[in-house]
Amino acid sequence: MNNETLTCIQGQRVCRFSNYRDDKPEDLARLSYGDLTPLERGQEPQDTDFLTPELLSGSDYCSSGSVEVSNHRVFLERYGKLPNMYDVYGGYGTFAVAIRLDSLTSEMIEDLNSLEEYCILDEDDHSEVENEAEEESWENCYRSDFTRALSKRFPAHEDVIEDASTEAIDTLFYKLMERTNTYWEHEAGSNAFVRIERVIEGATEQDITEAI
Repeated sequence: MNNETLTCIQGQRVCRFSNYRDDKPEDLARLSYGDLTPLERGQEPQDTDFLTPELLSGSDYCSSGSVEVSNHRVFLERYGKLPNMYDVYGGYGTFAVAIRLDSLTSEMIEDLNSLEEYCILDEDDHSEVENEAEEESWENCYRSDFTRALSKRFPAHEDVIEDASTEAIDTLFYKLMERTNTYWEHEAGSNAFVRIERVIEGATEQDITEAI
């Protein structure tokens, strides 16, 4: 193992692959997180062990967020077709990248080292990940939450609000976000949330009659 690799993996999560089926990693398209066991203190890393960088890993129930989701995606786009590079999956939305130590390239090491200076590999992709999370949250729950909150604040217009088109509701929501200086916030698991009550505080009856 060369010095460049040894320096790169120092203090990082290095794992050894094994499972009850005696699979070989090279025979698998992806690796299961449960089959990667971190080396214990004192264990010497071998060429066939795997580096699993923390800033390329996460799950629905840990401190990871849009940064890790984006880095994971970008790193796989750049290097995912190279030998001994694996996408890793697991329960509760777990994701990671596993790179066999003897297959680390200088370009990979340069990218991984850059994360120590700045935690995002690609700003454009990170913004896209956050936008996707915001759109998903809006579609899945916040549009209906916003509609109900509007109806509650302006009961005289409840029927009109409930029958409004999604386009009208969306336009009004983002108009009120801008007026109230409210922004999407991002939390663990790359989930996005917005403070609906703050957005609603900026609404007037005139907004309802003009927008819907």
